[in-house]
Amino acid sequence: MGNSSRRKCPLKQPAAAVDPAPPPLPRENSRATAVVLLAFALVFTALAVVSYRRTSATWDEPIHLTDGYVTLVRHDYRVDPEHPPLLRMWSALPLLAIGDIKLDTSPIDRTEPNVWALTTVFGFTHAFLYDGNDADRLLYAARFMTVVAGVVLGALIFFLVREWFGFPTAVVALAFYTLEPNLLAHGSLVTTDFGAALFIFATVYCLWRFRRRPTAATAAWLTLSFALGIVSKFTVLILVPIVLILLVGCVWTFRTLNVRTAIAVLALLAAASYVAIWANYGFRYAPGPSSSWLYHFQDNRIVRQQVPRLASIVAWVDSHHLVPNVFSQGFLLGQAKAQVRPAFVMGKYSAQGWWYYFPLAFAIKTPLSAMVLALLALIAIAVRPRADLLERAMFLIFPVAVYMAFAINSHMNIGLRHILPIYPFLIVLAAAGAHQLLAWRRPGAIALAVLGLFWVVEFGRAYPSVLAFFNVLVGGPRNGYRYLADSNVDWGQDLKGLKAWMDRNHVSHIDLAYFGNADPAYYGIDCAYLPPQPDFAPKTAAARQTRFPGYVAVSATSLDDVYTEKHDFYEPLRYQAPVAIIGNSIFVYWVERPWWY
Repeated sequence: MGNSSRRKCPLKQPAAAVDPAPPPLPRENSRATAVVLLAFALVFTALAVVSYRRTSATWDEPIHLTDGYVTLVRHDYRVDPEHPPLLRMWSALPLLAIGDIKLDTSPIDRTEPNVWALTTVFGFTHAFLYDGNDADRLLYAARFMTVVAGVVLGALIFFLVREWFGFPTAVVALAFYTLEPNLLAHGSLVTTDFGAALFIFATVYCLWRFRRRPTAATAAWLTLSFALGIVSKFTVLILVPIVLILLVGCVWTFRTLNVRTAIAVLALLAAASYVAIWANYGFRYAPGPSSSWLYHFQDNRIVRQQVPRLASIVAWVDSHHLVPNVFSQGFLLGQAKAQVRPAFVMGKYSAQGWWYYFPLAFAIKTPLSAMVLALLALIAIAVRPRADLLERAMFLIFPVAVYMAFAINSHMNIGLRHILPIYPFLIVLAAAGAHQLLAWRRPGAIALAVLGLFWVVEFGRAYPSVLAFFNVLVGGPRNGYRYLADSNVDWGQDLKGLKAWMDRNHVSHIDLAYFGNADPAYYGIDCAYLPPQPDFAPKTAAARQTRFPGYVAVSATSLDDVYTEKHDFYEPLRYQAPVAIIGNSIFVYWVERPWWY
């Protein structure tokens, strides 16, 4: 008897603890599922492509795309250590088919590592896109890869909701997902934010499936999604407490897993993640071809001041080569930068943020119908707390609660995108609310139709400028800049819209306060740069020679004076009616004389 117990697979569960396998779908249902998913993919892709082709590069995209491309073609991980390269390489894959891309990495070799990462990298990535290459050609190809990830996330949401609530509700969930402006906005940009949301949701979904049927196949999918998440973005390390909490709930509260299985899963995830970290950097400790070119951010005085304990830990980790140099050092740099960051909310400024920043951002940048439906689902669960509903709620609420807890304690208050991973769970909760309404027959169907119509109207008011979406609680997208700044509203995305306005109105020159990393000259915008001038602005008298009377275009983030020294440089313009608003992110004024004298 003792020998037989030792031969048991650690993933094998007692029969009573495993849900029965769902019956196979009838052929007609399988066909309907294929049709729905195809229709969703086409609509989501069309909405995303139309939207992203109207926009210039956002602030972070040049550095993400450059890093991904250099990593792919040179196996060089030195460009930017602040994010792991996985998602960046995914975005840069289409660039391999473009044969005439110009790339010179010799500036990296000539620069001291810490200096490179803290200062020089921004000029390098701007030059890669705009000096010698066709920026939009590269950018649009890379953005499409994020759209592909968006289709995958939508499909995962569909399958989970279909399993829980049935096919009709799953179709409703897909509609909600397609019209969620924050997911659509970041699901069409070359950043790591959307990929983080995908892998966090995928891991929780795979854990749910594993908890139902703990087989080698479900364990493999769980391991894959978790390991890919760990190497997609440093903030996805939050998956560790999320998975741990969910496993504890399954073992001790709902008894759907046993302790032995839970421990085996944790060991498997830890081992796979460690291998994935090394694999993500080509199983090399040094980030580049030279073994002496290494980051040492723990030697930077400011880094040591901001995170002294972490700096000591990373120094020890590096001394033992436990993980690749750029992985440990990138994590250290990101944590140090996150301690002090200029932020804006409702006319207030702070370098360390506010606890209520993300709750407020969520409340005013989420479609109102989504919040109402999610609240309805939570109330229904509280009123009728059946065991099966409570376990499903655990898989939805705990990841959101853990992520929001970390976000509320964060000092980096620069964008809703940093809590984007909660939105797939919100969509499932909204679908649960819709399912509850449909159970009330005609009155519920009417209520759902009204909420759905309201959702469409809110979405339509913002589209295609979905990055600047705000709901009716603050008067819609036009008023968003009064409440939040940076990537919530204005991330440098509307230079193409500004150029189109100039052409329509025969404006040949404009004074520009631009918050972004795209190059106005690339779009044919003749301008003089107002403070704070971007790093790539020409250091010539013409670049500073303003013309008054004349038109002045001010990015919303600049208008809010987030990054000006005294936060009052553009205050006079805030009391003046603009002659045009471009994409709700750039404000154009007619100005008779300089206001700063």
